[in-house]
Amino acid sequence: MAIISLTALALGIAPLTTNAVTRAWIRVSGSKAGCPGCGGHASYGSLANSARRLASAATTSTITSFDAPGAGAAMLQGTIGASINTAGDIAGIYLTTPNVAHGFIRLASTGAITEFDAPGAGTALNQGTFAVSIDAADDVAGMYADSNNAYHGFVRDGATGTITQFDVTGAPTAIKHRGTVPLSVNAAGDITGLYVDASAVRHGFVRTVANGSASFTTFNVSSAGTSGTQGTIPMNIDASGNITGFYIDANGVFHGFLRAASGTITAPIDAPGAAAVAAGHGFTFAGSLPVGLDAAGGIAGIFSDANSVFHGFVREANGTISTFDVTGAGTTGLFPGTTPTSVNGAGDIAGVYEDANGVSHGFVRAASDGTITAPLDAPGAGTTGMIAGTVPFSINAADDITGSYADSNGTFHGFVLTSPAAATPTFSPSPGSYSSTQTVTISDATTGASIYYTTDGTTPTTGSTSYSGSITVDSTETIQAIAAAAGFSNSAVATATYTINAPAPDFQVSVGPTTLTIVAGQSGEATFTVTPENGFNSPVNFACNGLPAGAACSFSPPSVTPDGAPIASTLTVTTTAPSAALRLPGGSSWRLAYAAVFPLLVLAFGFGARRREGLRGLRFIGFVILLVVASGLTSCGGGNSGGGNTGTPVGTSSVSVSASAAGGGAIDHSATLTIIITH
Repeated sequence: MAIISLTALALGIAPLTTNAVTRAWIRVSGSKAGCPGCGGHASYGSLANSARRLASAATTSTITSFDAPGAGAAMLQGTIGASINTAGDIAGIYLTTPNVAHGFIRLASTGAITEFDAPGAGTALNQGTFAVSIDAADDVAGMYADSNNAYHGFVRDGATGTITQFDVTGAPTAIKHRGTVPLSVNAAGDITGLYVDASAVRHGFVRTVANGSASFTTFNVSSAGTSGTQGTIPMNIDASGNITGFYIDANGVFHGFLRAASGTITAPIDAPGAAAVAAGHGFTFAGSLPVGLDAAGGIAGIFSDANSVFHGFVREANGTISTFDVTGAGTTGLFPGTTPTSVNGAGDIAGVYEDANGVSHGFVRAASDGTITAPLDAPGAGTTGMIAGTVPFSINAADDITGSYADSNGTFHGFVLTSPAAATPTFSPSPGSYSSTQTVTISDATTGASIYYTTDGTTPTTGSTSYSGSITVDSTETIQAIAAAAGFSNSAVATATYTINAPAPDFQVSVGPTTLTIVAGQSGEATFTVTPENGFNSPVNFACNGLPAGAACSFSPPSVTPDGAPIASTLTVTTTAPSAALRLPGGSSWRLAYAAVFPLLVLAFGFGARRREGLRGLRFIGFVILLVVASGLTSCGGGNSGGGNTGTPVGTSSVSVSASAAGGGAIDHSATLTIIITH
């Protein structure tokens, strides 16, 4: 663990906490631990088979060494990877003569390193820029020591590179070893950390930004000490705004705390077996020190026992605490025992242990079953001397790790441990344009891989929807997917766009029977059926065209709405029977005869009768004849009609039975019905 203490001394921030070197190391290594998007909490999805993945890390993972171009090469100089985000981008610190700190960011996609300094950062011994936390957007938070060794916060915008300096309201800005010290930034860009007041007391803060304006909330654990080097030290803020950290009481003992986003504080959090008395010597501390939160609300951290030996602990969200140690961890030396430094969303923990010879080694503990993979050593790490070994500082959701190792000359180098990527998922059928709904399957060539996908345009993570079966695509849609597997880093994102050019909704009609034979005056029935196509589901109305004279049609029901299946209406055709009419008994010659006979009969049997009173019998006979003639005028015969109804004419008609749907695109379809009228 010598590498940790000397790294802290080289960074020149020992005055931040009580036990100088120990507190400085906490500032460097612990501050990044597990922050969302910056060394552990960039993604909150649990990784499948994490135990197998971590167990195989030693044989399948790759450790890549890197150095910032401007880093010094002397003892206690070099490059330190401090924080790694979901994408594998790393923020950290590099040291130059005379041990001046500078910030850098390294992109995973290209390995390119960009160096930067906060405006106002000092350039003398133990001054400069300390980049300690990176979020998923590549925003970097940290502090800088100015030329007076006063501390100030900064945040570097990942998109533009613009650096914004800030000081907590009420924090000193011009006193040596006092001021603002950011330690963690979450996915929302919220920053937590501490500020050191004029009396060297520590206080917690949260910086949030709304509508382009930053605001600060300060807080203290009620049991925190109020003397110099005591107080409240937040370590990590998660995506929801929950904060964990530790406070130092009036007796110099460390205790953990959890501050909910609402402001409620749970304290103390003490691991079983944690020392209750400050050691007061060396690089040790007494008590419990949380380093980060997992996605379920669990806390990972360190505790020191009565013999000043370090151990790891995990506190579940329900308050249950378990402890662990790496096999091979020593019990003597500067930093004896097991020291977690970071936890990711799945609860996997990275850390360091010092063996009996004082050499530092990395380890990873799987959340699923507590399996510990160790040692993790960077190639080129020293194995002897005061500064020797490998120190992981930060673990991301894919179990990629960054940190630093010291070579045989005591020079620091950054490293990143990555697993080979799982195969990129493939889609069937192939992406493209289709005229109908498609059933899409996703597969992956990596054995045991789990697939996660999105359809809303967001980049998939192991917290996205888990693929478990085919996906129905009935409209234009883009699917993105990744694969995660034990012993592998997450695959590249696969993207498939399916353009569905389905025919417009429509329907077809039919009539049955297609021919009706109807006796005039009677009716006939047929069934008129509407069959939907391509999801058609609108009201349909009916009508008849081309009916013979005296015929009519009706529908029951008069309108139908398909609901994914054919639907019918009963068509009834009614006809009209011929009716009686006034007719003359003969043709035109008969009319002339009636016209001539009628006056003669009147004269003969009317006026003439008055002269011949004796002819009463003839008079009666004439009256009878008149009635007979009159009745002939109203009889039905072969003469021309004097008015009446001939009914629906006999014959064959072709009738168009139509169906119409209104709306954005009116649709009309018809079927032909043959009607035969008989008497």
